[in-house]
Amino acid sequence: MKRFSILSILLLGLTMAGASCGLTTSSATNTAKTTINKAINTAKQQAVSYTGQAGKNALDLLKSGHAVDVSPEGFVNAIDGVKPGDHQFWALYVNGKQAEVGAKDYITKKGDTVEWKLESY
Repeated sequence: MKRFSILSILLLGLTMAGASCGLTTSSATNTAKTTINKAINTAKQQAVSYTGQAGKNALDLLKSGHAVDVSPEGFVNAIDGVKPGDHQFWALYVNGKQAEVGAKDYITKKGDTVEWKLESY
């Protein structure tokens, strides 16, 4: 039993010493981790918001700051690569209320809070 305890302590000490010596990482590893983190953050993205500008429509402002996929009819299919799941859609809200017109028809005002939320139906 004593021999097992001594071996366990030695193994633990060697493991800790080895861990402290191997703390260097390559730039490629850091880049890969950053890319994975961005992908995870994008997958979790549930809303996008920005401030309105006088005379600009909500869709053009969205496109100016994000990668947006829009259907020919003007529906937002994806924001920054995030597509709605089954029975979901990107809903447009202005100043906390769901917009009654499409994003390309909604002309924002300076100071409007424009938000896109993934909604379920």
